[in-house]
Amino acid sequence: MRRKGGDEKLRVVSFGREVVRPSPRSPLPLRKAHAHDEGEQEAAGERHNHERFCTNRISTAKYNVFTFLPKFLFVMFSRAAYFYFLVQMCLSWWEIISPFGGIGFTMALLFVLFVSGAKEAVEDLKRHQFDRITNQSVAHIVHLKEDDGDDHNDSAREGYAFGGSHGASSVEIRDEKWEDVKVGQIILVMDDEEVPADCICIHTALDDACYVKTANLDGETNLKIKRTMRGVELSQEEADEHEQRHHEELGDDQQMVHAMKSSTERAKTMRDIDQMKEHAYKLAHIRGKICCEQPSANLHNFKGYVSITHNPWVEEDGDEDGHGGHGHDGAAETPPPSAASARSGSGKRGKEYPLDMGEMLLRGTRLMNSGYTFGLVVYTGKETRIFMNNSETPMKSGSMEYFLNIQIVVLAIVQMLLCILCAVGSYVWREKRGFNMYYLMMDAFVQTNYSNPVAYIVVYTLTFWILFSAMVPISLFVTLELVRFWQCIAFIDFDPEMRVKEDPEDKSLWPKARNSNVNDDLARISYVFSDKTGTLTSNEMQLRLMSAGMRLLGDEDHKFEDMLPDDEAAHVASRFDPQLEESYRKIASIEQIVDALQLGAPAQASAGMTSEDAQVLKFFTSMALCHSVLPEMKGGDLSGYQGPSPDEVCIVNTMKQLGWIFKGNKSNVMYLDILGKKCKFRLLNVLDFSSDRKRMSVIIQDQRKKIYLICKGADAVMIPRTTYGPATNASSVEEVDKIVHGYSCKGLRCLMYGAKQLSQEEWEVWDQGFRQAANDIENREERMAECMEEIEKGLHFMGITAVEDKLQEEVPESIQILRDANIKVWVITGDKQETAINIGISCKLVSNQEELMIFNEGCKEKLGDSINAHLAELSRKEKSSRKEKELVIDGKTLAVVLSDQSLSKSFASLGALCDCVLVCRASPSQKAAIVTLMKNYEKNKCVEGKMWGLKWTGKLDHMISNKVLSIGDGANDVPMIQRADIGVGIVGKEGRQASNNSDFSIARFRFLVRLLLVHGQTTQYRNANLIKYSFYKNIAISMVMFYYQFYCGFSGQPSIDMLTLNFYNTVFTAVPIIIFSLMDSPVECLETLMKYPQTYNKSRSLHTGIFWKAQVKAFVDAAICFFIPYYSTFYSGSDDLSGLFAVGRISYIALQGVVTLEVFMIARHVTTLFVTFVFYSWVILFPFFYLFDWSMQVLGVPDPGQAGMSNQIFSSAAAWLQMVLVILVSLGLRLGEKGLKAVFYPDDIQLLAEMEVGEKKTQAITRSLLNQSNSPKKMLKKISKTIPSLNNL
Repeated sequence: MRRKGGDEKLRVVSFGREVVRPSPRSPLPLRKAHAHDEGEQEAAGERHNHERFCTNRISTAKYNVFTFLPKFLFVMFSRAAYFYFLVQMCLSWWEIISPFGGIGFTMALLFVLFVSGAKEAVEDLKRHQFDRITNQSVAHIVHLKEDDGDDHNDSAREGYAFGGSHGASSVEIRDEKWEDVKVGQIILVMDDEEVPADCICIHTALDDACYVKTANLDGETNLKIKRTMRGVELSQEEADEHEQRHHEELGDDQQMVHAMKSSTERAKTMRDIDQMKEHAYKLAHIRGKICCEQPSANLHNFKGYVSITHNPWVEEDGDEDGHGGHGHDGAAETPPPSAASARSGSGKRGKEYPLDMGEMLLRGTRLMNSGYTFGLVVYTGKETRIFMNNSETPMKSGSMEYFLNIQIVVLAIVQMLLCILCAVGSYVWREKRGFNMYYLMMDAFVQTNYSNPVAYIVVYTLTFWILFSAMVPISLFVTLELVRFWQCIAFIDFDPEMRVKEDPEDKSLWPKARNSNVNDDLARISYVFSDKTGTLTSNEMQLRLMSAGMRLLGDEDHKFEDMLPDDEAAHVASRFDPQLEESYRKIASIEQIVDALQLGAPAQASAGMTSEDAQVLKFFTSMALCHSVLPEMKGGDLSGYQGPSPDEVCIVNTMKQLGWIFKGNKSNVMYLDILGKKCKFRLLNVLDFSSDRKRMSVIIQDQRKKIYLICKGADAVMIPRTTYGPATNASSVEEVDKIVHGYSCKGLRCLMYGAKQLSQEEWEVWDQGFRQAANDIENREERMAECMEEIEKGLHFMGITAVEDKLQEEVPESIQILRDANIKVWVITGDKQETAINIGISCKLVSNQEELMIFNEGCKEKLGDSINAHLAELSRKEKSSRKEKELVIDGKTLAVVLSDQSLSKSFASLGALCDCVLVCRASPSQKAAIVTLMKNYEKNKCVEGKMWGLKWTGKLDHMISNKVLSIGDGANDVPMIQRADIGVGIVGKEGRQASNNSDFSIARFRFLVRLLLVHGQTTQYRNANLIKYSFYKNIAISMVMFYYQFYCGFSGQPSIDMLTLNFYNTVFTAVPIIIFSLMDSPVECLETLMKYPQTYNKSRSLHTGIFWKAQVKAFVDAAICFFIPYYSTFYSGSDDLSGLFAVGRISYIALQGVVTLEVFMIARHVTTLFVTFVFYSWVILFPFFYLFDWSMQVLGVPDPGQAGMSNQIFSSAAAWLQMVLVILVSLGLRLGEKGLKAVFYPDDIQLLAEMEVGEKKTQAITRSLLNQSNSPKKMLKKISKTIPSLNNL
């Protein structure tokens, strides 16, 4: 076993049998299963060794009882807005400067913190509950009973030879909690149970293999096969069987029946408890250690090896060091030199075997159709793969968050300027008039009345800062968060129009909003970057065409899915292509199929077959053998297949229909039924598919002991590995490429097959090198890749399959709507260029194939010249023509673009001018790089278009416009999804990783249109008005107190008491805007927004100009509400309304009416509930003031300035007149402004609303006339007179 630099960087898990006495208080396992780092002393106790690794207890919660308050407060006050409110609250308790008491600010801040804290606590409580359920799940842990001494190995072995009663009674399989599982223990996993920790599979119920579902890890529902670790065989017969696999003859058909175990038969083993205990007992007596890599998040690779020091069940008695044992399989039979030399130097190492991901049972995977399996724990808790992959989705903040932060800063500056202005005014007033008013005692310099001008102005600046603190609405942040949350769960998550019609009750396919912070940005999308397979297409593969050698087969109109399950293979083949009818007749007449198979040689006429018939036999057999699918059994019959790739499942299913039936794989023997004749093939090696290799291969041995390599993969990697010429199956590379090109132009996915024959000696030499590469811990992947590259050359051309991935429903229509909405659509795929272009035409992405701009250039200089030439041409035509422009670029060319900054900038400029861009052969990293490129381009474009001193406004414009959306369905789309402003994941057949890492999850691409045009525009409309109104009402109340300072010597005296001021935000004005934000919509029928996509992203509900226009109105309304009551005061005995709190209260009530009616004015749709709450919000003022006066009397804290004020105001006709006048003046200005806008500069949404009204009136008039007229002619005549637009009828 080759290990550079020793094992000091490896984790070492020792396993073996040793009885220890448990403590009554803290029982320990009755089996030594200790774990340690190599270099540490192995003699440490079990408790000490377990402490060296983390426990299996997991925690995903953010807080606990002790950390909640400090952590939560730290997070909240780390935000600028909440820190602002904290400082405001602290200053309010400084009685010297504060015009209000501190209790009001404190209660307001505590209320906001309480609401946010409650939301955090509820969410974290759910995490705690999930953690508790997980940690307390049941795990089956193997323990040896205490009375089984160390010296019973040999007797135990003999006991098993005579029935095994001793072992079954000496072992105990305890049900314990997941959190109690420790590294080094042996655990039992039953069918349909999840694996509690990362384990090495050491024994299975049948076949030395088990099947797991990895949906929790990668979302894929296809079963994956896992094999047992070598060296832990439980009997000599089992060890001999492993050894015999590489030497036995293949002529016996009896094993065929044994191989075809159904899931029902396999599950019967779960009821054999004695057999489980027997296996557990034997496993506990095998001693050795596992050396493996440190914890990693890699779900696809695992490096390690196992050293078996003692296996009493296969070794000779007394052979404790492992020198004289029997071979376990081929690897042990001829060990690599490094491993052999290691054993010769140390008898303790024993036999060593490599470990990889094929033996790993990862936590969270579910055992399926396997009966049961035993695993040896190597990673627990936070060190497991699933936990290390639980990285949180990057936190994204919506454009409104950034916009809000900027406006708060600007508003804070305005507030500071007003405070300084008032403080300076106070100082000037004191100097000019205050000293002359002796009764004010301004000449007595005490606290707050400092003689020093600077100190005086600073103190009064703080006073006015507190007085005007209501300018920034503290309740807005909680309200906005709650409204967004409700918009997600109530409107998006439960939208019935975004459910799959085929299964509307399947909640896993319902839309899911995972990040409410970016709701508003759904209305600001300028770019959509989309994956193709599984996103635009359904990921339902169907074989359409093929070529057996150079012979083209298939009819484009034929569909295998339309054939009946009981149709004969010959009938299916003749319907697919009539040429196959004669070939099938000749192949069926062959007695020994294997004699006619010459996979590694050119097709030749023999045994009554033509060369074309022989090629069909070879090609079809290659397709039936070169795969990694698993058969599904139901009631003992073959019901279908499962596999890691939809392409493979499609091809094997099609071959089953055509008569080449893959029956299963038993002990590395593949069973094939070819037109009713049974065949066997020994599976010697599987060279797995990877995204780098883009191919997979199998090495098989037929019943004549001939060895073949069969390889399939993308044409780009297969064509260079295939031989061409007269003595081959392919005349020239051009002819093969022509076939591929023809299939690609039809939008079909191509897989190319090749094969060659290997001699026994050639394979043995290569296999020895391949096994040595697999044993190399340090450079395993690199050396294995070199070995695979070496063998996969010189292939004979077998044929090509052309698979169709059908478009999803309504994809072309959806893309057309997006383009009508002025959204640029980019499709990024790994497919061949011709396939991508054809799919683009089908999707209506490509309008004119002849005018496509195609970039396939590897030279940087030529590519730059071409891009710049197209850019200059499009820039000239941009203003004169609105002709659609489309661009295509492949992965290699894109790599050149991304490698040069200036070239990237030019390409981004060109792409921004195009309506559609197709990127072919792109890798996942390139997908993310494209998204980043266009985001940076749009940002730079906004900044560069501004003058030097105004570049910051360009950044602000970029924050609220030209957002980027990525959509995909596979794990390879996750980088692109996370890099975009908004990531949308499609719940597809490639797993749930894209969905789990997205901001929004949908089931079909067509739902993206509704998500953007309906939910996006509606959410932006609601939230934009919520923000504008919240600032408007707060600035208005602050300005009422600001205007009063001109009449009180800028003393900082409020005209409204603190309690009434606090109720303004929390009670009187809070509910109507919330109802508006949850119920109002820009148009009555939301489908109208999808009917007219041209309005998307043009009706900007919120930008700097609109925001400050609303705040200017706040200044005006505040002036109306203050000055009219102030200048309407008069002195009239008991009806005197000239007091401070009388004027203040009248202004307050009038302002309350004005701001409440403002919600009514901005609403487009009035409902009974909305009117009720608007009415309630103003009317509740009057009982409140009576209750306020009464409470002061009851509590014994009367305020002389406000005592009896309610009776005095509400009994005065003058007060009512003032309030009505204020409301009428403000309402008149608002109606005038709204009327001017509707007549002279209406926005698109307003026009749509008017069209809706017009359509309703037309329908109402038509229905009325239909009811009044019995004659069709009279009816049409009346309608045409009434509605001129219907004259054409």
